Amino acid sequence: MPQNVMSILLCRAPQAICALLLSVTLADYALAQDVMPAQSPGSSSSASAAVAASSPASRAAIGIDGTVGGRTATIPSSPLLPLDAGAASASAPHAGSDVATGQSAEFAARQAKLDRRTAETQYRYEVAQHNCYSHYFVNHCLGTARDAMRADKSAIRVDQLALDEEQRAVHAQQRDENTAVRMAQDAAAAPQHAANEQANQAAYEEKQRQHQLDAASRGAAAPAKEAANQAQYDKKQADFQAKLDQAHSNAARDAAQRAQNVSKFDEKQRAAAEHQETVKQRQAKAASAAAASQATAAKAASVTAAKSGAASAAGK
Repeated sequence: MPQNVMSILLCRAPQAICALLLSVTLADYALAQDVMPAQSPGSSSSASAAVAASSPASRAAIGIDGTVGGRTATIPSSPLLPLDAGAASASAPHAGSDVATGQSAEFAARQAKLDRRTAETQYRYEVAQHNCYSHYFVNHCLGTARDAMRADKSAIRVDQLALDEEQRAVHAQQRDENTAVRMAQDAAAAPQHAANEQANQAAYEEKQRQHQLDAASRGAAAPAKEAANQAQYDKKQADFQAKLDQAHSNAARDAAQRAQNVSKFDEKQRAAAEHQETVKQRQAKAASAAAASQATAAKAASVTAAKSGAASAAGK
């Protein structure tokens, strides 16, 4: 475990301040493990030199030399984030790689270095703030730490602006080169484009001529085709008219037949009625004759019976 983490764990300051300082230290330690390249046994000397190269004001404020405002600091400075000069070179592109890729890698390495410097500046400022609360002139100590932090950030800002300007220049150069390459490609392909354009124009003109020929052929054949169509139409109309006249004739004949059938039916109905009346008359006459015959027979029978009775009476 790093020495400054042990110091914080043994911190006798208020609990909230110790907890804040512990979280900041652990975060910086994790960041250092992620971004720092592998160092040789002699790399600690370069790290110490990089830390010593920081501004004197910040060193005096945060106690890199072990003091704050001339007094002994309660928490030693952090050895976790050294500025190793080989960090940028470790990210440099391999020999023989593309120039644009190499420049992008170099810019990324420089940006990572600036980000580390910014993180270190913030870390040193927070450590200085913590140390200042253990001294009598707290506000003066805080102001000194703040001035040191601002001076470091101003130096980082200058380097950041220079890096941004270089990136913009490189991007502009790449854009101009790409434009020049495209223009050269267009110029090289111009003859082929012109040939293709001429071929397309010739094909279009050929299609137009063929279209005109087809239109002329259709125009020459149009009268004969129209006459044939008219004849076919007239024939269809004549056939339809003939069928219509035949239908009318059949309708008239059917109507006459229906009238004749009705007349025959009426005649049959009259004949049937007359026959029925005749039958009724004959039946009435027959019934009258039968009744008269029965009356005559009854009268004759009565007369005969009377004579027989008289005869019988006379014989007695």
